Amino acid sequence: MKLSILIKALNEETLIAKCIETALAEAEKVGGEVILVDSLSTDGTVEIASRYPIRIIQFAQKGDCGCGSAVQLGYQYARGEYLYVLDGDMELQSGFLSLGLEYLESNPDVAGVAGKLRETSIKTADNKRRAIIAATQQQIMEVLDLGGGGLYRREAIESVGYLAHRWLPACEEAELGARLRAVGWRLIRLPNTAVLHTGYAESNFQMLSRLWRSRRMQAYGMYLRTALWRPWWWLSVRQLWSIFAAPILHATAVILAIGVAYFGIVTIVPALICAELIVWSGTIAALVVRKKSILYALLSAYEWNCYAVAAIFGFMRSIPDPMIPIKARELTKH
Repeated sequence: MKLSILIKALNEETLIAKCIETALAEAEKVGGEVILVDSLSTDGTVEIASRYPIRIIQFAQKGDCGCGSAVQLGYQYARGEYLYVLDGDMELQSGFLSLGLEYLESNPDVAGVAGKLRETSIKTADNKRRAIIAATQQQIMEVLDLGGGGLYRREAIESVGYLAHRWLPACEEAELGARLRAVGWRLIRLPNTAVLHTGYAESNFQMLSRLWRSRRMQAYGMYLRTALWRPWWWLSVRQLWSIFAAPILHATAVILAIGVAYFGIVTIVPALICAELIVWSGTIAALVVRKKSILYALLSAYEWNCYAVAAIFGFMRSIPDPMIPIKARELTKH
């Protein structure tokens, strides 16, 4: 089989039909299959998906569900020479997979390709960031990872052991990108639109609250722990530079405060308070200039601190072997 399109879904009843229909249309063009991996949805996702000629795989137990494990579970059942990873709230755009397959077949050193991800609505800073990236990309780019889904060569995945780290609640695409690049594979983003994305209807702070409560923020620390002493360690650090921003700035303030206190100008506590105000005021001012928004500058500073704290918790978690098979059941067969 040429291609397996892997759709990961959890309670996507309002969007899943369109996602499946666009995936089926593209799969038929190249000779492929569509596999929906359901993370034990409690709405009508599975019922709707059952109306289509696709394979539906469902986790056997709730504790195994997650972003990374959903992708890896689809890979366990996939038969395609190539694999496309798709979220249940996305719509594949006509012609992109054919274009991606042609690029991969013409470039044997490339492990995967992705295209532009276009947001259907801009509600958060993250939506805005992706929209800006999509609007400004005009040429083929080599990238660190294929965030937002991509088309992968099975041969490349087999060379690094697994498609997605099953224990990561997020960062699975970044982790895969680091592993592939560490052994010499390249990753490419094409200037063509690949998918339309309809995300959560939430504010910036609602999004951050959701990521904190679900422990998805901890994935950054978990990812770094899995990369420790591995060949892709520095690639991982480069990908996750933002979680080091807050600790570096706080450390700068501490060093500045110690220096001031050493010369007896003021005691350490007032010196530290002043140093923190100076360092963070300067940082926020620089962010205002860069982002052209006081709100987004303050939000970035807040996010840096949240992700840094969550990463510490994540780094302390024990991470089992990602190669352990995931228990599941196939609900329909086509």
